[in-house]
Amino acid sequence: MSAEAFGELQGALERLGDPSVREPLPEGGGAGRHRLSRHGLVLGYAWDDRSRTLTLLSLEREP
Repeated sequence: MSAEAFGELQGALERLGDPSVREPLPEGGGAGRHRLSRHGLVLGYAWDDRSRTLTLLSLEREP
């Protein structure tokens, strides 16, 4: 992974930690997906409201 892609990944994770920025997740939690189209990557993540924790579940290359 290039330094540029890694930097964009870090920025996306920071933004996803802000509830006003990320899209709503399914009722009761669940996983979301976020695309970094410029780098052909898709993040899978989960948000826990109780602990206010964002967890990166997966990082995949788009085909």
